[in-house]
Amino acid sequence: MKWKKITKVLIVFAVIASIIGIIVVQRNQTKLRKMVEETESIIPVTVMPIEITKYEEVLSYIGAVQTDGVQSLSFKSPGKIKTIYVKEGDVVEAGDPLATLDTIDITFELDGARLAMEGAYAQYQLELKGATSQEVEQVRLALEKAKEVYDFKLNTSNEMKQLYDEGIISRKEYDLVVLETSMAQKDYETTNQAYMTVMEGSDPSLLDLYYSNYEQAKTLYEHKQTLIRDASLIAPISGTIVSLPYEVNTLIPAGQPVVHIRKEGAVVAIGITSLDYTKMGVGDNVRIYKDAKLIDGVISRKSNIPDSATHLYQLEVSIEEQNLLMGEIVECEIVVGQKEGILIPIEAVVVDGETYVYIQVAHEARRKTIIIEEIIDDRIMVTGLEVGDALILQNIKKINEGTKITVINEVKDDD
Repeated sequence: MKWKKITKVLIVFAVIASIIGIIVVQRNQTKLRKMVEETESIIPVTVMPIEITKYEEVLSYIGAVQTDGVQSLSFKSPGKIKTIYVKEGDVVEAGDPLATLDTIDITFELDGARLAMEGAYAQYQLELKGATSQEVEQVRLALEKAKEVYDFKLNTSNEMKQLYDEGIISRKEYDLVVLETSMAQKDYETTNQAYMTVMEGSDPSLLDLYYSNYEQAKTLYEHKQTLIRDASLIAPISGTIVSLPYEVNTLIPAGQPVVHIRKEGAVVAIGITSLDYTKMGVGDNVRIYKDAKLIDGVISRKSNIPDSATHLYQLEVSIEEQNLLMGEIVECEIVVGQKEGILIPIEAVVVDGETYVYIQVAHEARRKTIIIEEIIDDRIMVTGLEVGDALILQNIKKINEGTKITVINEVKDDD
């Protein structure tokens, strides 16, 4: 009987202990489950402290590669082409000879002008101190030469008249030849007068006139010397010969292009808006990109008249790159100044009816509305954030307003 009571008591205690154990285990499991749930709801994030950033203000445009211009070279006086030293496609350096005129006629005129000058000077000296036999002979030779030059000019004038009538030369070029003929006639008459004066004796009252004649003859002589020098056409720039309109032995008028030369290098033509026009000027640097290759350029010309079709203002950017094809399209960046503001990565921005980002406040994520001011490559300049805000960059799609977070990494704006 006694053992039965003891057994019953033990059974009761065992049942009670089991019940207590089950309750304890359930409570521990609940706590553990709650801890796991709380741990799983904390989102790991990377943050970036907000700060003011200085950056370049860059204007981006599309440009087209063009030739740097073609110069047309001509002789200053009419004549016959004697030599052409180059052919189309040749590359020349500045200072290289390109072509020459036949200087036989010009040399003939130069000799005549020299003798006319010497004769006029001798006539002037005659009035000062009287004539010697040598001076008389000098004046006679000057008269003969002046007559030859006048006859030559008269004949040339008649030939040019025919070219003018046929439309080969302009009225201006023909008038120039007529003027030179008239000047040659005057030189002849002046020299003839000097010769007559020498033969008849001096007249002191004509001293000023003779000195004036000498000055005019000297000016003409110096002009002829210039024509001799200008009979050689020299390359003013380095470049490529584009075309040669005339052949050797062709008679050409003054000012008619004989050689067309294209300058080395190229230019990139850009059309800019009136809003950007005042932000840049000649001499500003330009970054040009072609197939990821950077090419440096400088603004060399800025038009002040807009294109009638596009209403854009034309810029020309000089470049030294030789491997670009005419007409190629390139990307251009023009640095026009420095700006500052808050720059953030594009991936940190959420656009969902409104534009906002998440920042860290204690251990929670807080939403902050922003305004996008400018897109700069993979970053954007915004307003709405403050210096010191901790911008959340990672796991943006997993968080909402008030989400528990833990910072696992902090990066700088330039990382």
